[in-house]
Formats: sequence, structure tokens, C-alpha cells
Amino acid sequence: MYRIILVIASLASMLLFSCANDMEVVNKIIDPEEEPDVIRYNVEMLYSDSARLQMKMTAPLMKIYESAKEARDEFPKGVHVWFYEKTGEFKAELTANWAKHYVAKNLWEAQGNVTITNAEGRKLETEQLFWDEKKRTVYSEKYTKITAPNGTIVNGKSFSSPQDDFSRAKLYYGNAVLFINDEEENKPE
Repeated sequence: MYRIILVIASLASMLLFSCANDMEVVNKIIDPEEEPDVIRYNVEMLYSDSARLQMKMTAPLMKIYESAKEARDEFPKGVHVWFYEKTGEFKAELTANWAKHYVAKNLWEAQGNVTITNAEGRKLETEQLFWDEKKRTVYSEKYTKITAPNGTIVNGKSFSSPQDDFSRAKLYYGNAVLFINDEEENKPE
């Protein structure tokens, strides 16, 4: 009988003490900087202001890191974003192979074949793009190419622009290929 009680007591103590979690060990296994809190597939998000659609975004994969020191949303398989005027008319479209949203900073970063095309047909292409929502600016420190609807190409090593008007973009250390319509100049009077 003594043996049975000893075996049961030993098993009970093993069960009680083996279930304790050392938080340092757990934190090493589950790093909030590396492991997302939420994973979403085939995401479609709509942003509105005063019940008016401002932006629609789709992504095949979204990882949300709420517990990280710097909360962020990552889109490792790319994004497709449509922007709209307050009237509901199409304003611009953005595509990228990868994107990240730094929540506290209100800063978006897009990388890999980043393309923005606006309603007028002006097209911006770069490998990395930042959108600062607070400052309402878009910028890049990477090679950027802007193609106008008439075929004029302007490029530079970096650029910055107000988020609402790429015609006011500033390209740095750049050059351009201009197409001049001389039909107007050679018209008989």
C-alpha cells in the first residue's frame, strides 16, 4: 500500500511541477516581433470618410503585429490599392509586391515593382515608396520614373510629392525625355 501511495504522490508532483511555464522560455519561442498576432487571407479593406469611399485595398495575405514594440501590418505577398476622390471618382491605383504599415507613425512602405497610375494616365514606377499620412507626402530614395500621358519620361535617383498631385513631384538628380508637339508651331496662319 505504501508503494502505491508513493507512486501516486510522485506522479501527482510531476504533473503539478511540469506544467509551470517559464515566461522567458515562452517569450524566446514566441517572439512578438517575429510572430504575428493575426493572419488574414484574401483581404479586402475599404476606407471611408463621412460615408464616402476613399480607398479600397486587396491583398492575398496580411500579417498583423499588435504586440510588437512597433505595431505594424505587413503584406508580404503584395497589395493592390485604389484611391477615390471625395466625389467617388477614381483618382489613382497602386500596386506593389510587398507593403508594410507602421501603425503609430501613420507611415506606409511599399517595395518591389511599385507602380502608381492616376486617372489622367500619369504613371510612377519605383522599387520603394513611402507614404506619410500625417505629412500627406509620398517619397522615395530609390530610382523613380514618371511617364506622362504624352510619353514624356522624367526620372531621378529620388523623389517627393504631395500625395494628391504627382504633377508637382520633385525628382532629384534626374533627367528627362521630352516629346514636343510641333504641329501647333508649323500650322499655317
